Amino acid sequence: MNVPPRPALPRGPYLLCDDSLRPELSLVEKAERLLAGGARVLQLRMKHTPPREALAAARAVVARCRQAGALCLLNDRVDLALLADAHGVHVGDEDLPPEAARELLGPGRLVGVTARGTQGA
Repeated sequence: MNVPPRPALPRGPYLLCDDSLRPELSLVEKAERLLAGGARVLQLRMKHTPPREALAAARAVVARCRQAGALCLLNDRVDLALLADAHGVHVGDEDLPPEAARELLGPGRLVGVTARGTQGA
């Protein structure tokens, strides 16, 4: 089986592109500004964006990230990550378990998780 290698997190800023901040800017405009500022990984967080608009924004932001040589991770949404061909996802405590996200995404994409401390480390 020929599986593409999972991308490594690059050195440099890992920044959030959030739909709740600076509502006068579109997600694409925010992403472009973050990428112009040197973001190497962009985590796209769309808690307030309707699903159809979220898919369109995810596709556009992933394309901008690829053009800039940066990675794009979708916050919480494995479905949108797959449809937008993102580099991976970030899942939190109340999202799909990381194992389920990995099962859906396969071995060639990143799966990040929320860490809440060092207990058990």
